Amino acid sequence: MSYRRHHRLHKRDVIKASVAGVLILILLLGAAWAVRSWENRKFDTGSDEVGSAVLAEEERRELTYQGETYRQRPELETYLLMGVDKSGEAVSNGSYEGGGQADVQMVLVVDNANQTWQALQINRDTITDVPVRGVQGQVIGFETEQIALAYYYGDGGETSCENTELAVSRLLGDQTIDGYMSVRMDAVGILTDLVGGVPLTVTSDFSAIDPSLVQGETITLTGDKALTYVRSRWGVDDETNLARMARQRQYLTALEEKLQQQDAEFAAKAYDALSDYMVTDIGSKTASKVGEKLKQYTQLELLTIDGENLVEDEHWAYHLDEDSLQQTILQLFYEKI
Repeated sequence: MSYRRHHRLHKRDVIKASVAGVLILILLLGAAWAVRSWENRKFDTGSDEVGSAVLAEEERRELTYQGETYRQRPELETYLLMGVDKSGEAVSNGSYEGGGQADVQMVLVVDNANQTWQALQINRDTITDVPVRGVQGQVIGFETEQIALAYYYGDGGETSCENTELAVSRLLGDQTIDGYMSVRMDAVGILTDLVGGVPLTVTSDFSAIDPSLVQGETITLTGDKALTYVRSRWGVDDETNLARMARQRQYLTALEEKLQQQDAEFAAKAYDALSDYMVTDIGSKTASKVGEKLKQYTQLELLTIDGENLVEDEHWAYHLDEDSLQQTILQLFYEKI
């Protein structure tokens, strides 16, 4: 296993993870409230017909797993939501690399036929084939490394998003992804403060990082403290991304409760606050439609993929269990025939 020196992650670094990509899932829940305010926004560049196609019978792929045959479900919309490990406004760096890392990756799948939706949380340390781009921006090959590094190969904007989208699509059996949205780590504190703080019970020992986060106590997270809670890795728990992902899910649940208490103007306010930190190809009308569906459809359990967490050459490496990966793909995208 080899990693390029200029973007190695040492096991004992405080790795800057952002739960921001997860938060966009909740923003989509309220998107329908604010569609008029979202028209002609800076990042509203995508088609408003994203995800509207229905696969014809002959277009639906089939596969066999453990003696059973499955076929692609015909009426799916799939979106990739990313949290990026950089702060500041989301502007292109004008390069083919150095875009940062997508330390949070969520795949949202909306099933219009069954009126359900489900999200998959991908471990940023997942070892997979990552597309590498050349100086002209084209894909010139693949490196076997952490999936978070797919964002590195790009300009920190659209190219980085597209590169991560390609990596995730390949990981999930070449599934079509209908749109992406990435936000930078500033979004955590901004959104937390917008809802007036997020109350939760501290589940980990943060004494080496922030003594005010006392394990077992219920506190209200605000701004920077919320970011500390969801991004810290070294010196907390067993230092793995798995433990951090559990904290991110806890925070998301608590945040969702606060978001449900907001009025009809909140989505527009949140979009305004986050727009400079966001890159997306999802149009406002599409976001509005998806938001309505997420409120109306049945939410299924959040998925993760089982695997083995190892330290290889001083880096965390999460090797997916192939059976778990295949079962996840089937659950999200296929039906038994």
